Amino acid sequence: MTKLVTFPTWNFFLTVAFIACFSCSKREDPPVPPLPTRTVVVYMVADNSLDFMVDHDVNELEHAWNDKFDGNMTVYIDRRGKTPYILKIQADKSSKVVSPQIKTYAEQNSCSPEVMAKVVADIKSLCPAQSYGMIFWSHASGWLPGTSAVTRAFGEDGDYDMEISDLAKLPGKYDFFIFDACNMANVEVAYELRRNADYIVASVMEVLADGFPYDKVLEQLFKPQADLVEFAKGFMAYYRAYNPASGTISVVDARKFDELAEVSASLTRKYANRIAGLDVSQIQPYDIEEYFFDFGDYVAALSGNDPGLETFRRVLSEAVVFEDHTSEVFTQSGTIEVARSSGLSCHIPQRIPALDSYYRRTSWYKRVYGE
Repeated sequence: MTKLVTFPTWNFFLTVAFIACFSCSKREDPPVPPLPTRTVVVYMVADNSLDFMVDHDVNELEHAWNDKFDGNMTVYIDRRGKTPYILKIQADKSSKVVSPQIKTYAEQNSCSPEVMAKVVADIKSLCPAQSYGMIFWSHASGWLPGTSAVTRAFGEDGDYDMEISDLAKLPGKYDFFIFDACNMANVEVAYELRRNADYIVASVMEVLADGFPYDKVLEQLFKPQADLVEFAKGFMAYYRAYNPASGTISVVDARKFDELAEVSASLTRKYANRIAGLDVSQIQPYDIEEYFFDFGDYVAALSGNDPGLETFRRVLSEAVVFEDHTSEVFTQSGTIEVARSSGLSCHIPQRIPALDSYYRRTSWYKRVYGE
């Protein structure tokens, strides 16, 4: 005898079927696309005599940009007589700047660490990525006192500039810091910024107004691991073709600077009584005024035949990943012959008393000279 299915049982199956059909028809959220590999920020402080180069360099970035690059290229620009703004670079081969402004600001001091932090945070929000790189574009003078009579690292916004310690306040960790600015391959600066970026690209001497040839080297910054050595080689190829050829460039591994400071301190403290009497004519200079000397040359001259010099040279070679220079470099004060270079400049204390009080403020001085 066939067993009849009662109504409550049929109701159960209908309910289950309804739920199953409803579940099958529910739309799933689309997958979130992965973040691009890298956003590069050019922090362009041009409220100064370099204003005339802004459009030229932005145009180079547009010429170089390729939508296949895995990332974003952004430029914060503070010009003479204009309020600051951020561009997101788009590809264009014309002589016009066509990249759109993605944010504007009221007039502000772009050499303020608070302003810099806010601008970079805005860019990270507008153009998020897995990692970030910074290009600092302006005047610079290493650790030397600037217009505000402080130890200056970077920038000139009217009457303002930025101290090394202020630049180091920029939040976050970066794949690289590149300085399209003069005199920033400076051991004092690199030591201060060792926690901010894995690598630093800069010149031990003045950089000509053309700056970096972005249209020839930009692609190196958007490889999965930025190829900073090829970036630097492109810089040197450009300036070797100059007439006269003139340029220096260094790529340093900032993560090595704690060890470099340690081995340097073991020698500078040991021979501190020799510093004032050094014959600097035997040390490679990087400027006419003798504010900057070659770091490797200086430590060797100071240490003589000390066996610790071998360890120092090994660590220095690990810290300086790449260095290149032309045989002569043009500066505003004259042409300097560059016979050799370790890739880092330094200041020699106890020679210019007027600067010593400023120099003692640097973290490098406190760590390496023991005060």
